[in-house]
Amino acid sequence: MTTTPARPAEPLHPQAGTRSPLGSTDIGERLRIGFITHFDQSEDTASIYRENIRLVQALEEQGYDSAWIATRHFGSGWAAAPSPYGLLGALAASTDRIGLGTAVLPIIFDDAVRAAEELSVIDHLAGHRLLVGLGKGVPSDSYQVFEAYSPDRDQSFSEKIETLHWALEGSQVEGGSQSIYPANTSLQGRLFHGSSNDATIRYAAERGDGFILERFGNGPEREPGERQTFQRRQLRTVLDYRRVFRETWGESRTPYVVTSRSAYPGVTTEAALAEASTTAARWNEYAGILGRVNPAYSPADQLLSDNFVWGDPQALAADLLADPTVLLSDELVLGIHPALHSVDETIAKAKILLDEVVPLVREGWTTGRAELLAAEESQVAS
Repeated sequence: MTTTPARPAEPLHPQAGTRSPLGSTDIGERLRIGFITHFDQSEDTASIYRENIRLVQALEEQGYDSAWIATRHFGSGWAAAPSPYGLLGALAASTDRIGLGTAVLPIIFDDAVRAAEELSVIDHLAGHRLLVGLGKGVPSDSYQVFEAYSPDRDQSFSEKIETLHWALEGSQVEGGSQSIYPANTSLQGRLFHGSSNDATIRYAAERGDGFILERFGNGPEREPGERQTFQRRQLRTVLDYRRVFRETWGESRTPYVVTSRSAYPGVTTEAALAEASTTAARWNEYAGILGRVNPAYSPADQLLSDNFVWGDPQALAADLLADPTVLLSDELVLGIHPALHSVDETIAKAKILLDEVVPLVREGWTTGRAELLAAEESQVAS
């Protein structure tokens, strides 16, 4: 089947975000497509940073709407970017159009005012292309090393979010004569809470922020036969977010949902599985040690435990469209993690995804989304 290569998307307008009135942007009208990198393609730290700048430049040339940086402390899962600021600055100066996202910045370990200063400067430098995913950090027993650490991560997160918004307003310091600089109110519409916690996601809606869904499930959801259970749980989460957002803001603001999925393309579905099983072997071994994947499972079931999909373009698109969470997402961020590839191989896979898989997904997304939203509206009305 021949598909039309994706044309380069228009850059995200500075005001396009949750602070825009409903219907005033293309959010929710056109599925935005991003690509995520975990900086795990090499053990040479210096070269991997430079190589990923080249990757993002290639993603921009290919026509992706956004590029997202996996930001994790302690090299968790081999993700090699504990801080996104320097990399985002370099990317802002070396690209022109593509959105630049963090997935996600563990804000609870940072000074929120300093984070606001860093993010505001980078966003101004980038021409307002920043997409700021914010979270509480992946599980670890070592977070106490950070001076800002608090064992109550939920409370710390909400406090940091409030301070971040306050600082981006350019607010005057209480009891002082100075105001936070540089202000960047448009960036407030491009803040996303990354969490699987229902209360945190409802808080994102009440605060008027977007949110990012995790790629894989937790606990019993991490079984190959539980993918649909995980996806339905995420769907309920999205519907709850949309409901709270609508009840809080009406048509004065726009909900914005970002979903991340691993998608591995191949010439055939069988070839994709064979290749992915080899390139993801290191990750599955690591996940098995952590108890996240059962080493006794077949390679296919190990991948399914991670909600990892593979196949030829038609099979990949069909799998993604069978996920109702994807249908109700405004931005779909694809990646080939946890497969181990060089940056050049990653660039090649990214091009296949955008040119051959995404057109099929966008076509089905338009129809499937409309049906889901109609069902939701009917349920609300009754």
